[in-house]
Amino acid sequence: MKKIHLLGLTVLLVLSGANSCIFEAPGDRFYRTLWNSTQVPLGPLDIEELTLEFLCGERVTVKDGSGTIIAHGTYSPDGNIAVLCEVTAVIDETTVSFMEAHRNGDTLFLLWRPDGMLTPFTTAMERRSSYE
Repeated sequence: MKKIHLLGLTVLLVLSGANSCIFEAPGDRFYRTLWNSTQVPLGPLDIEELTLEFLCGERVTVKDGSGTIIAHGTYSPDGNIAVLCEVTAVIDETTVSFMEAHRNGDTLFLLWRPDGMLTPFTTAMERRSSYE
């Protein structure tokens, strides 16, 4: 009976560990970091503040100044670059695609592009906190 109880406890610990975010993501320099804009984040578009949060499972969210999620999706880390996958928001009736994040220490450069524009814009962000 003691063996069955111990085996059940072991299985429970393994399963809960597989679904949680307590383990590091080797090679992912963005894993569980939070970034705030340091300038007017989207130029002429009506948004004052921007927060970018890299979550477990290579998920990412973009929030406005009120903390409302305006975009979410996934990312693929590659060294100091995170490629954002299908992370879009509609701001002032304009669809904005968030494309990449380039990390340089505690500074991040977020590349984004409004639909219909060929050249991307860049917003500088500072690391606000992490879960480390």
